[in-house]
Amino acid sequence: MKLALLFRRRWLWLYLPVLCLAALCLWLAVNVWLPLPPKTFVMASGVANGGVATGNYMATVLRYRDVMEARGIRVETITTDTASAPLQRLLKGNDEVHAALALGMLAKPDMPKVSTIAAVERHPVWIFTRAQGITQLAQLKGLRVTTDLQGTPAWEVTQLLLQHAKLQPADVNLIFKPADIAVTDLIDGRSDALIMLSSGDSDSVRRLTRTAGVQVIGIERIASFTTRETRLKPFVLPQGAIELRGDIPSRDLAMAASHLHLVVSDSMHPALQRALLDAANEIHEMPSFLQRQGEFPNTRDVDFIPSPVATAYSNGDRPWLEQVLPFWWAQLVQLIALAIIPILAMTLGLLFWIPSLFNWKVNAMLQNFYGELKFLETDIDPVASQRPIEIKSLLLRLDDIEAKVTMLDLPNSYANRWYTLREHLARARAKLLDLRAR
Repeated sequence: MKLALLFRRRWLWLYLPVLCLAALCLWLAVNVWLPLPPKTFVMASGVANGGVATGNYMATVLRYRDVMEARGIRVETITTDTASAPLQRLLKGNDEVHAALALGMLAKPDMPKVSTIAAVERHPVWIFTRAQGITQLAQLKGLRVTTDLQGTPAWEVTQLLLQHAKLQPADVNLIFKPADIAVTDLIDGRSDALIMLSSGDSDSVRRLTRTAGVQVIGIERIASFTTRETRLKPFVLPQGAIELRGDIPSRDLAMAASHLHLVVSDSMHPALQRALLDAANEIHEMPSFLQRQGEFPNTRDVDFIPSPVATAYSNGDRPWLEQVLPFWWAQLVQLIALAIIPILAMTLGLLFWIPSLFNWKVNAMLQNFYGELKFLETDIDPVASQRPIEIKSLLLRLDDIEAKVTMLDLPNSYANRWYTLREHLARARAKLLDLRAR
């Protein structure tokens, strides 16, 4: 393609492609590479009234909502009917739920589409009984034992406890009832024992631990029990931990617990995951009778696949801007500094380089002709003094150079340099003709 034609159409063939490429890069940066996090996400909880299987999940979700909204992130909450429903909604992948609270007992090997960013609470396996003198699970034989509905984490734990105590399902009278009814039945004497999986601050646990005649028992051989079921973690509930004045419990109890996890969809924006982890630290790091200072949240004792974002967060690897700027300012500055400014700088550089490209190309062509002319002028004096007959060959070389220069199609802005070269060629021709005429 002729240089002059390319120069005349440079906006169409050079500038416009550069601008289109810059626009494409900006779009990819904003939507694919460093997209800003959404301003709203949906978090699901179990039933709001606190059940045998769910604990006081809704209250915890509402605390997350308040903390996140203080950071400028709006959280929509969805209440479900069971403890496993929030996790099931996450597993659908195309649902509107982005985060949920889920017990470790719900984890399955290689569970797809979800990961945990932290274990945030300890939910013990509570074994309450009205029967006097019972200190071991095996003593539940022949008694009426209430637990949550079949298919729930509490029901699964009950099966494991019976196996651990070497009891067959027929050895006890298992009764399946919702939380509020099961608690009332135990208090009123319509059942002898209750096995539940719940947080320490749930209404059910508060009510039972403060009811006269109801006691909590531990799990014997706790290490062997939790070794077989790794989703349950052993811990010791110290004497008087629930109520020091009332001496509840009356002795140290070996217990097992399922950790409550903050699970998110794999597609959740990394910045939102870090914001949730910040909220989890604010909500769950304080000590209680079930945990020490700073024990939760953690990414070590987790039952779901840990999120890469959470792993990096626990190692102190996070954008430094999030540590010095408010959440939204940090995301915006990161996008501008890492994507928009470099792309705009490269675009401006290319736009300014295009004129330099034409200038370099013209200079290269003209310098080539000037070089040939210089070699020719160097040969003039030796030829004139020693080989006059070769002057004709020099004229032919000069004709060839001049023909090529005449055929040059340069942009108008370079016309003065083209005419200057023609003048130099004319001087060389005049000198050769003068020598030949002698």
